Amino acid sequence: MDINQLKYFVSVAQTLNFSEAARRNGLTQPAISHRIGELEKYLGSKLFIRNRRSVTLTDAGNNFLPYAVEMIEIAEKAAFQIRQMEEGWKGHVSIAALTTSSAVLSKCLSAFSSKYPDITVDINFTSGRSQVIAMNEAKYDVHFAVLEMVPAGETFDYIISNTDHLCVAFPKNHPMAGKPLDFSKLGGERFIAVSETDGPALYNEIAKVCEARGYKPNVTCQYDRAEAVLLSVGAGLGISIIPEALSRVFYSENVSFTRIPGDDTLRTYVIAWHRKITNPAARLFLEVVKELF
Repeated sequence: MDINQLKYFVSVAQTLNFSEAARRNGLTQPAISHRIGELEKYLGSKLFIRNRRSVTLTDAGNNFLPYAVEMIEIAEKAAFQIRQMEEGWKGHVSIAALTTSSAVLSKCLSAFSSKYPDITVDINFTSGRSQVIAMNEAKYDVHFAVLEMVPAGETFDYIISNTDHLCVAFPKNHPMAGKPLDFSKLGGERFIAVSETDGPALYNEIAKVCEARGYKPNVTCQYDRAEAVLLSVGAGLGISIIPEALSRVFYSENVSFTRIPGDDTLRTYVIAWHRKITNPAARLFLEVVKELF
């Protein structure tokens, strides 16, 4: 199995057309069919069902697709870093960040790149659960996260970067948009929730805020992406509770945001790193961060 085989497989999976996939990769249709056949032989499983009219992925093909995409991305990232080294590359910093940390991250990147323009920074935006897993596995040098996500104990250091509040997101034409909040009037509203599986910390924060105000959301939709939540609110499908920072990252002209008063809606953001960090480039990044905060 090689990277080209994986690329050909992904092309066919995306187009569901061997001829089109061959054209995109500069090959003949028999050639790409042969390479896919070699991959199937290596895996010991058929990846596609083909007949004269259509091409469909098998169950094995569907299961293999995300792994193929990930392997291609890793290989391309590794090749890029090797080329950087050969061309006089001075270092690399890997960062995992929540979307709601975008403003702070941008500020840090601007200051760092102006001081160390030859150091490459790799940014991965993660969800709540993915961020926690990444911290526990020490996959990244630096994490832009919420304080509650930092592992307990003495393995991580952090500095507080900023705070944020939860807010209610209304469709722009909602009768309560732009008015003082009254949770007693929200009982019958359709509620669009953040997935507990993907964002357990945020899900629990929202649940506590609602419980403290005697409000039981009528959940009609759940999403694991903030963009989907705001898109649905803007489309008039319901209301939601989200971090206020998202109103600046994913601004929508069809959504109105109202901050929820109270200390229990406060979210504390941090920049965290493993105490035993050894990457010299990451140490330089942290020096810049400490100067900023």
